[in-house]
Amino acid sequence: MHRLKQCAVVLAAVALGACDLDLQNPNAPTDSQVTTSVDGVIALATGLQGRFATSYSNYAYTAGLVTDEFASTTAALISISDAEQGAVPSGTAIADNVFNSVYRTVRTADDLLVGSDALSTQIEPGTRSGLRALAFALKAEALGEALQSYQKIPVVTFGVVAPVYVGRAEALVVVRALLDSAANTIAATAPSAFFNSSILTPGVNLPNTVQIFRARYARMAKDDAASLAAANLVARSGPAALSVLTFPAPAVNPYAAVTGGTQGIGPRRQYRLSMLPQDQRFSYFVAPSTTAIGRIGALLDNFSRYASPQANLPVYLPDEALLIKAEALANQGQLAPAQAALDSVRTDCTGGRGIDDPKACLPPLASQLTQAELLTEIYLQRRYELFGTGLRWEDVRRRSAIRGPTAAPAVPVDGQRCWLPYALGDRNANPNATFAALPDPVEPAAFPAGCPTT
Repeated sequence: MHRLKQCAVVLAAVALGACDLDLQNPNAPTDSQVTTSVDGVIALATGLQGRFATSYSNYAYTAGLVTDEFASTTAALISISDAEQGAVPSGTAIADNVFNSVYRTVRTADDLLVGSDALSTQIEPGTRSGLRALAFALKAEALGEALQSYQKIPVVTFGVVAPVYVGRAEALVVVRALLDSAANTIAATAPSAFFNSSILTPGVNLPNTVQIFRARYARMAKDDAASLAAANLVARSGPAALSVLTFPAPAVNPYAAVTGGTQGIGPRRQYRLSMLPQDQRFSYFVAPSTTAIGRIGALLDNFSRYASPQANLPVYLPDEALLIKAEALANQGQLAPAQAALDSVRTDCTGGRGIDDPKACLPPLASQLTQAELLTEIYLQRRYELFGTGLRWEDVRRRSAIRGPTAAPAVPVDGQRCWLPYALGDRNANPNATFAALPDPVEPAAFPAGCPTT
């Protein structure tokens, strides 16, 4: 423990602190280092958070590009402008990046769980609790991002040469069980001050993160009672309510990294222009432009939130919890409290709740909405509140609002495709992922459409 206390590994999403861990590659220690070295376990926690930042940003980037959030900038590759029109051929980086980065995150989380178990007697209980809860939570969210991107995904991969792909229902059980494990671990033993100050990324509140993820995937499983219960446990005021990934130089916020160059994207101008004139949320994300035009003519705004290379990236936005709560209540027929939760999002204004999140500054709804009207309004507010988080893609699937490929100069509405093709690298390595064993999903032929989830 003396060495562990000396080595305060302060994380900043992708950066390892200046402490010498005596590892050749702190993001990929050997099996012996993981199971015999406390320093190796700490390094794994560092690498896990860095890998999660990469997999999360790849997922959100791709989800925004195949919906109506992002379009390619002038210098972007043809594959990026093809994707913004709904065309994602097998083998392209757009098709493979989410899968590859997600499963690097999953592998690191599994290694951390193994290492923290093997060295349980050498790690202070509160620090071990934090390490394990972090691993459970980020593994779950990474798998959740995979199942929002691919029709089927492997969920049992650790030590498995040829993982089996399973459908959404089976994958959701695994994701939710991992999040329950994270919550139970924290409840049994609170993470230590050392874990929170020297291992966890500055700006992240782990209990809140676990609960918003629990609410998110209970909602996806259509478990309204569980999604409501978890959403109610998410703090929505004060500094602990917002968890962010930070990027001290030379690290760069992933959205700032893709404002130009061959992977360049920008926010579609329609995001801002489709809002009510008094809605202020656009200013959190975009800077208005009248001149920015994409590679194939899309009208763009510029990123404002992520203009700085060191701008932080929210792990989640706090009002997601209120919107999940509103939807669960509406589904249960509790229309007045559902509308009250929704109005709390609409009326959130500058200074509200003491956190730096999107502020609509809209008036409350004038009269009680019907259930159908409430659900429509909830999804509209999710579109504006949760921009750039990747959640837009799942929302349009849930509303059967896949509109199909949209060729320039037409402007896409909602989503343009159901799924990504499966990753070519895994097809080449895994006999359970060959084209014969696992055909790419067939995209709808008629629109608007829902997406098969089996």
